[in-house]
Amino acid sequence: MADLRTTYMNLSLKNPVIAASSSLTSSLEGVKKCEDAGAGAVVIKSLFEEQITQDKNRMIGSMNFDAYTDAYDFFNSASADFYLDEYLGLVEDAKDSLDIPVIASVNCVSSGQWIEYAERFENIGADALELNIFVLPSNIGTSGSRIEENYFEILGNVKKNINIPVAVKIGYHFSGMGNFINNISNKGADGIVLFNRFYKIDIDIENLSLKSSPLLSEPGEIYLALQWIALMAGEVSSDFSAATGIHDAEGVIKHLLAGAKSTQLCSTLLKNGVKHIGEIITDLELWMDRKGYSSISDFNGSLSQENSSHPESYERSQFIKSVIGSA
Repeated sequence: MADLRTTYMNLSLKNPVIAASSSLTSSLEGVKKCEDAGAGAVVIKSLFEEQITQDKNRMIGSMNFDAYTDAYDFFNSASADFYLDEYLGLVEDAKDSLDIPVIASVNCVSSGQWIEYAERFENIGADALELNIFVLPSNIGTSGSRIEENYFEILGNVKKNINIPVAVKIGYHFSGMGNFINNISNKGADGIVLFNRFYKIDIDIENLSLKSSPLLSEPGEIYLALQWIALMAGEVSSDFSAATGIHDAEGVIKHLLAGAKSTQLCSTLLKNGVKHIGEIITDLELWMDRKGYSSISDFNGSLSQENSSHPESYERSQFIKSVIGSA
């Protein structure tokens, strides 16, 4: 039987399949089901930065404190703790109940007050923290370099407060992707998760209104993350986790060959249920047995650019497209 054990951000995983942040990991019952189905780790559904700041504003906005700054400070702190306490309770319960790594997650856009609370994730036992940084570069007055600096500031300030591994989940809107990945790795990211799946708009042409595009990913969406993991694995010290469009064992295998240390499943579990984790793991084992691989390390990263005898082919995508098209 194939040995599926691997490491991600120095965490020992029994296999490289992680249940990603979603409604399926928003409760103790949900994460238990993920573990029972065979997940190697779970990412608890993200706590949003705004859940802290907006709840604080709601609770204290109508109060007149005048000169009572001590009262203001009390309510300011208490309101910020409301969602945090609830979330941290879930993480702590998950740690007490599960035998697999539990990764906390914060969806954030700024290096704001919430970072002061980051150490609480470590104190209650979280094995790692994933920063789901969600900045859409739509402001015409904000340069790409300033957006990148925002990512670096968030990561740097979090790393000052905690000692557990920190992963950064990023989007694909960077003009110098390789440079950015290298920089954020050098800034201390233990893991890099590719990619954030930005929700997109659609247009209803009959009602002349906006509507949401499909919320769940499709298998064809794996290729952007696959290319960048293949390009960057081995080039930086951070571990990569693939997180977009992985719906079956084939998607998992491709990313492992490219150099990812783990894969994260979301849409396919929402479509097929958490039992699909076990089916993917079984298919991964069967593939490894068929290919004669006894462990993940036997093939992990074997098809990355770093290990290729023709590394230029990973970058000349338009050339390859033209060659294939004329064949």
